[in-house]
Amino acid sequence: MDVFLTPAAAGPEEIRRILAEAFRVPVSGVDVSEQSEVRSRNWDALVTCEYEHLARAAAGDLSWVLGVYAAREVERRPAGEELAAHLAGRLRVPVFHTWDGGLPWINRVAMLGGGVTLARVAEPGGPEAGFSVEAAEAPITGMPHVPVLHLPEVVRAFPVPTPLTDAVLPMGAVSGPERRARGALSGWERLCVRLRSGWPPRGWYSAALYAEDLAWRDTLAAALADLPDGLRREATGLLRELDGEYRASTLNDAGHALSAALRTEAATTAPPPGRAWYWNRRPQYLPWAEPK
Repeated sequence: MDVFLTPAAAGPEEIRRILAEAFRVPVSGVDVSEQSEVRSRNWDALVTCEYEHLARAAAGDLSWVLGVYAAREVERRPAGEELAAHLAGRLRVPVFHTWDGGLPWINRVAMLGGGVTLARVAEPGGPEAGFSVEAAEAPITGMPHVPVLHLPEVVRAFPVPTPLTDAVLPMGAVSGPERRARGALSGWERLCVRLRSGWPPRGWYSAALYAEDLAWRDTLAAALADLPDGLRREATGLLRELDGEYRASTLNDAGHALSAALRTEAATTAPPPGRAWYWNRRPQYLPWAEPK
């Protein structure tokens, strides 16, 4: 079942027609019923839509929930992203749908004029409230109050490959020391990959995220020291290689750019006293700086 959140919805008959178009089935083969309704449903329908109006007092940004399910015999089965876009175009409202990045509070938003963005959505605050949109990566029609900003958790969740770490400390490592070393070493490699590849997926990376990566680097010496001798030598060699890549991709500014950005962001991670050399270096292009 695909679940969609919207700020408004049409009547059941119009939703039936919209879903019949999307799945290419007869209108008579679509059932649209309130979630609590049981008796009058068409249990033999090819496509079923359960709806719920969460905010009868008009509290919250997203007050309608649509759950859509297609029977096995339906041949045309649009993916959730495609169906969200179809609903947005026909209902003339933004439609929110589950994002595939593994963060349940982040939703993919199908926009009225086409295109998509991501938004942070909060659960209803009470029985008479809908879902609230806390922030989005782009303006959403009809929601001018929603702040437009970068979502750090989306950037952190973006998959960044770590082939060098994988070759030395595979994901199947089972011992505690190996897991700790892999976590720290892969975090350092991910930062190096981000540095050389333009900060995927948005070309932006907060100073707080950057400082978290440097804090991982702080743990590496102790983490590698706990490894068996042969593995420690391999991992130490990889660390030297990654440190060299980091140096080649950064500039020494005595840590001024990062410290200033962390103060601006009111970040919880700060450069430690007696900080190591990598805390004194900054990316050649500051990924946390907005274009002028």
